[in-house]
Amino acid sequence: MTASKYPHLFATLGEAATRLPEDLATTLENTFVCLQERPAPGVVTLQACLQQIRQGDAADGRPWPGRGCTPGQRLALARIDRATGGLTFLLELLHATERVRVDGEVGQQMGDGAREGLLLACRGLAEYVDVQLHSAL
Repeated sequence: MTASKYPHLFATLGEAATRLPEDLATTLENTFVCLQERPAPGVVTLQACLQQIRQGDAADGRPWPGRGCTPGQRLALARIDRATGGLTFLLELLHATERVRVDGEVGQQMGDGAREGLLLACRGLAEYVDVQLHSAL
């Protein structure tokens, strides 16, 4: 693999790009090339989605409404919205695992480690929401 064959990949990864398998390097280079091209308006692209996410989209994928909020507040509120969506899902999953643990078949039950991981994820998201809430005020 040479630098001239994969210029975007080398610009991103440096010499580490030489350790990639040829098929993966080709795919990544093609992706980088596509990201450099300007798509037609309205076309959904990876780059456009990443830029929208960085601008503070909410759980529904749309930017947080800007009425009466600073850009920082909109970003924090969008993060809160996404985190509470994730937290709700994790709590529903944890609730379902508890029901299966109590009333379900042994083969359908999650282990203690998985349940502990769900609890820790819920705690982490709840703490994150608290931090974002204070930054939005």
